[in-house]
Order: sequence, then C-alpha cells, then structure tokens
Amino acid sequence: MTKYLVGIDGGGSKTDFLLCDLEFNQIARRISTRSNPNDIGIDALITLVRENLSALILESKIDQSQIVAAFAGIAGLTCADYAERITKVLCSALPNAKCAALHDGINVLYVVFADTDGVSIICGTGSSCFVKRGNDIIRIGGYGKYDLTGNGYEIGKAAIAHALKAVDGREKSGALASLIKEKFGNDLVGRLDSLIALTKNEIAALAPLVFKACEQGDEHAQSIIDENMRYIAKLIERAGDYFEGQYFVALAGGILKSTVSQAALYKLIPSRVRLITSEHDPAFGAAAKAKSLL
Repeated sequence: MTKYLVGIDGGGSKTDFLLCDLEFNQIARRISTRSNPNDIGIDALITLVRENLSALILESKIDQSQIVAAFAGIAGLTCADYAERITKVLCSALPNAKCAALHDGINVLYVVFADTDGVSIICGTGSSCFVKRGNDIIRIGGYGKYDLTGNGYEIGKAAIAHALKAVDGREKSGALASLIKEKFGNDLVGRLDSLIALTKNEIAALAPLVFKACEQGDEHAQSIIDENMRYIAKLIERAGDYFEGQYFVALAGGILKSTVSQAALYKLIPSRVRLITSEHDPAFGAAAKAKSLL
C-alpha cells in the first residue's frame, strides 16, 4: 500500500494544503485563504483545516487510511492552546496518521534543513525567526503585537504614516507620498476613517509601493525598508549565537523576495551568514516535518 504525507503551510495571506508521497512527489494540492488564528479566530481556522483537508483527500481519490503523517505549520499557533487544537483536528480527520501542528516557521526550516541545522526567517504580513538544532526548535522574536517590526504590515503602516506627515509638512513629500495618494486619493486626511479601517492584510499589501518608491530614490521609503531590515538582521545575529563559524539562514515571505529588501539586509548581516532560498514551497517543508514524525 502506497503511503502519503500531508503538509499544511498557513500564514497571513494564504494557506497551502499539500498531499504527497514519501518521496515528496505532489499528489494533490489546494490553496485557500489566510489562516492565522489571531486574525480569523481559532474556530474559523478549525473549519478551514477540516474543509480543505477533506477536499484534498477527495480530489486525490486516495483512501485517507493511506496517509501516515501530517503536519500543519500555521502562523499564530504558538498562542494559547491553538497548536494542540489543530493537532486534534488532524488526528480526528486522519486516525491512521502521526500528526502535529506548530508555527509556520517550522515549514521553512524543514524545506531547507530537513537533515541539518539552520535558521529560518519569514518576512511576509508578519515576521518570525526559528533556529533548528537537531530536534530542538528555538524561537527568536515575532511575538505578535509586542514585537512588531520587519514585516509587510509595519512597512505598509509606515508608508501611510509618512504620507500623512507629508500632508501637514512634517516630512518632505516625494515618490512614496505620491504613490500613497494615487492609491487612496489626494485628500488623505479626509479619508482618515477609511485608512484607519484598513485590515492588516490591506496595509501589508502596500509594501510593494514602498519598494517602488525606493527604486525611484525616495529617501523616506528607503528609511522604512532599512529600519525593518535592521530588525530582521538582529534576529539573524541572535540566531548566530547557536552556531560556531558559518551558518545558513533560509529566507521566506514576500518581503524578502524583493531585491530592495535583500540589498538592505545584505549590508546588515554578519559576514559568517549565508543567506539561501528554497526551490520548494514551505508546504513541502511541512510534509518533510510530517515525515520526521514517523
């Protein structure tokens, strides 16, 4: 009987459900909506996982008893008892499988460092850092509202703040302020209520405007990117305390795909760091973590 794995990668913008064999050949896949329980609520997350997992198995046309392991790495699961509750959902849906759930940083670690040690950095809507040493996983930073920097949400929020300051003359207007006005209209103060009502994802979606303004030489935009990359560099520097000599850091998330943010980060990290990106999506890392449960 052929055996299969399930890997789930969830964050602030989407959730990736993967079914593969033990050699990580994709059998079926589904992309769904965001899944951080701190944003959508734990009950909504439970429903999301149950429905998409059922659909994944149905589409694959395999018997669920053939699934031998499953792992869900989802942003926000380190809060409250969320990881335990999602693990129970997986165990209920897949009674023959070894199941576990934790933060999405695990997925990035295992997609690159399944059999070795290393560091993962996620910088998307939110940000986080995890160190893998053998079977130990150490978290550094990314503690929700108490540790907010180095992510799309903070970059987008800073862009709006700058544009509003440019309106009353506290900061010089340039390419970034102009791009924000093009997005929301010239009367930003008049639209303050709607700006305040923007969701976390809507604010994070403004990050590409900051990158664009950087490419146009806007100093305020560059300052925003530099500040956020300094936070990421600090995470990487602290992770280095767990290694002697050279160590590898896997990058993930939309913010770190930008050449603007990459250039800023390269200037700030220790010389012994080697930054790498994976050829595979983090959902395959979740599947690799699932396989490690066997």
